[in-house]
Amino acid sequence: MNYTDFFAQLFVLTFGVFAALVLAFRIIWPKIENYLLKINAINQSKLLTKENLQLRYTAYERLILLVHRIAPEQIMLRNHDPQLSMGQFKQILITEVESEFNHNFTQQLYVSDAAWTVVKDLKINTISLLRNTANALPKEATLDQYVGLVLKHVNELDVNPYDAAQLLLKNELTA
Repeated sequence: MNYTDFFAQLFVLTFGVFAALVLAFRIIWPKIENYLLKINAINQSKLLTKENLQLRYTAYERLILLVHRIAPEQIMLRNHDPQLSMGQFKQILITEVESEFNHNFTQQLYVSDAAWTVVKDLKINTISLLRNTANALPKEATLDQYVGLVLKHVNELDVNPYDAAQLLLKNELTA
């Protein structure tokens, strides 16, 4: 056997192996690529789920804080100023309830409709309580009388709506 035949056979054999590898790669690569895309999609889905869960936790946390902050005893304690008239004090309280609610308005995207309805109704009822209590008192009523009557109305309820709303939000978060 001479060198020419040897190298010709080596070339044919090498070319055959190379052609087989290219063919195998072209057949197998789409399956590998598809598998890699699926793994990437699963990882992105897990990341998105984790981010959505974090947003949901944050929303419930903020709504629990909102419910706490608009509770009459909390809002009156934060804004109490003996130099204010009852009308001024009432208007400051209503403005702050509206402001707190508006600040957390977008949280409805991340909580259930039931939870958002409870928070929205609580805001409406709080403002009604503040207005109706002021209307029930004579014009010359003092700030202390107004505060006392608001707190009396809340304490006379069978179930404190602020505590109930916080409990509902906590229970939804853990469910």
